Amino acid sequence: MERFGPLLVERIAGALGESHDVLGEARIEALIRDGDAAAWLAYLAALTALVERGAASGVAVAETEILAEILRDQYRLAPGVLALSEADMARSQHLEDLLETR
Repeated sequence: MERFGPLLVERIAGALGESHDVLGEARIEALIRDGDAAAWLAYLAALTALVERGAASGVAVAETEILAEILRDQYRLAPGVLALSEADMARSQHLEDLLETR
């Protein structure tokens, strides 16, 4: 996530005509330095929403799929260290569904 996430976010957001600043590299660095589990899950939720917008609009298809796979893996690993809320589990399932239909 830390290595490829910012590039994928930049490409998807750019294709959508959105700014990537809020979700980019600086956000990941801040999360690593100062974040907690709740902040990380909020970031995953924001990225999931970006993936959903990308998938719905059909832009940056490859980048959207790769980011969806990375996020799916993050949600799969999360229960090993923290409890997911129902909303987080629903986002995880939505990513699974999105990737199954490709």
